[in-house]
Amino acid sequence: MFKEISTILSTTNADTSFDEIKGKVIDENLLQKASISGRRKSFAYLKKAYGLDPDIPIFRALCWAWNVSEEGERPLMALLCVLCRDASLRVSASYILTLPAGTVVEKQVLSSELERAFPNVYSPAVVESMTRNLLSSWTQSGHLQGFRDKSRSKASSRAGSTVFALYIASLTGLKGRTLFDSLWVRALDATDRELQDSIHLASRRGWLKYHESGGMMEITLIPEIFAGARGL
Repeated sequence: MFKEISTILSTTNADTSFDEIKGKVIDENLLQKASISGRRKSFAYLKKAYGLDPDIPIFRALCWAWNVSEEGERPLMALLCVLCRDASLRVSASYILTLPAGTVVEKQVLSSELERAFPNVYSPAVVESMTRNLLSSWTQSGHLQGFRDKSRSKASSRAGSTVFALYIASLTGLKGRTLFDSLWVRALDATDRELQDSIHLASRRGWLKYHESGGMMEITLIPEIFAGARGL
């Protein structure tokens, strides 16, 4: 639901409360749905995927990153956020992110991964629907391309999405070089050089502090960027 979250984030900020966002979607019909049930359904999906609450650290960080990012990296940031909250998307990442560039995605392989991760939970029809939706999500984020037959492509990350990914990884307790081993940094699809360039740019912009000496790396995120989120 990239179009919907884009609309919400373009008309709110990090201090817009959960109730205000809910009012915009359901009462004001911000997303221009045809019925009240459609508004409520969309809000429920978006709440599940993104949280929509500035008191949730990751959503507040997404609001900040969205505001400072380049437009082309926003689909990737949306996916990074949902990766925190959707188990099926994380399962699919173990398949999608390991594919070499240009490799055609095998839908049955992805479906099998889902069935293995959630045994006897979903019917074959639901697994098929989940597979289609997951492939759509990875296509919107730039990791896949194509209409019917999808193949692996390279997502576009920049400084904003890099800081967001590092922030999420830091919440898991990772530090220094171990941050780069996290799912979220790997999902950036960035080369080592591209990561270094983004980190140096983020440092110049005051979004983090970076120091490397004697093979040791220290990355410190600026807490003021995400001020107000519980748990920071």
